[in-house]
Amino acid sequence: MSTLILKGRLTGIDPTAESWLAANNLTGDRDAALRLSRAVDPARYGFDERDRLDLSQLNAAMTESVIELLIAGQVPTQAAIAAAGICLPNKNTDATRKLRRAEAKQLQTLVRADAGTLGDKLACVISEDWAAHSIGPTWQEVWHSGPSVEWWSNVWGELPEFRTGANVTFALLDRLGWIASNRSPRSLCTGRRFHTRFFRDHVSAAPPTAIGYQLARHVGIYRRLHGGRSPQWAQIADNLIDNKGLPLFFNAHDGRAQQRWLITQGWVRVQDNQLRRGERAKAETRRRAGLRKRSHTAIQAA
Repeated sequence: MSTLILKGRLTGIDPTAESWLAANNLTGDRDAALRLSRAVDPARYGFDERDRLDLSQLNAAMTESVIELLIAGQVPTQAAIAAAGICLPNKNTDATRKLRRAEAKQLQTLVRADAGTLGDKLACVISEDWAAHSIGPTWQEVWHSGPSVEWWSNVWGELPEFRTGANVTFALLDRLGWIASNRSPRSLCTGRRFHTRFFRDHVSAAPPTAIGYQLARHVGIYRRLHGGRSPQWAQIADNLIDNKGLPLFFNAHDGRAQQRWLITQGWVRVQDNQLRRGERAKAETRRRAGLRKRSHTAIQAA
C-alpha cells in the first residue's frame, strides 16, 4: 500500500476527484477526497489491477451511488458501484427500476423543453420562502408547491412521484442556474439565472460555474494586492467582465442579491463582513494547476 496519503491532508488527493466533490457539494471532506482519489487513480495507491473510475462517464444514478459510498466511508470502486446496483431483492424490483429510469428520462425531456418557465416558477417559490422565513424550503415543499403542481399537470397530466421526477428536475435546473443548493438542510436558494432574467444581454451569459470561479479568483487576487482587504460589490460590478466584455453583475445590488448562491455553491464565503474565496474555488484552482503541471510534463517528455 502506498504511503502517499500520509503526509498532510492534501497530499495524494487527485485534482479531478477534488473538483468532482466540489461540484457535488462535498467540498472540504478530505476523507472523501482521499477515498475518491483511490478510485480515480488506483495505481497511484498501489492497486495496479483495479479498474479506474472515470468520473466523466457517471450518470445520475451512478453519481448518487458514489456519493452514498463516500458518505458510508467506502472507496467507490467500479465493483462497489456495480454491487450497489445489482443488490436487488428480485427481478420485479429490477423491472420497476428500469421503468422508473425510463420515466425519469421522459420527465427530463419535458423539463428541458420548457426549463425557463418551470425554473422561473420554482425559483419564485424559493425566493418567497426565503423572504418569509430567512431560510430555504425543502425539496419536497417546492415539488408539491402550487406552481409546480400546475406546471406538471399541464405537461404531464399530474405531478410525478417525487422519487422519480424531483432528482432529474432539480439537477437540470441547478445546471441551468435557476436554483442552487448544497448538502446542508434547507440550503435550497435561487440561482444566477433567476437574478439575471430581466437583464438579458446586459450581463454575462456565462454558466454559473464560470461566473463563480472568475469572481473568486478576482477576490483572491484583489486581497493579495490590497493587504488582505476584499473588494466591495460596487467595485466588483464596475470592473469584473467576461471574455466578451459583458459585466458579470448588473450593479452592486445585483451582486449582493447573488451572493447567497455563490456562497451556497462554495465559490465565495463571508468572513468579518468581507468576501473571501470559498472551498470550491480553491479546489478548482488546485485542479487547474494540476492539469497545467501534467500538460507541461507531457510536453517536456515529448
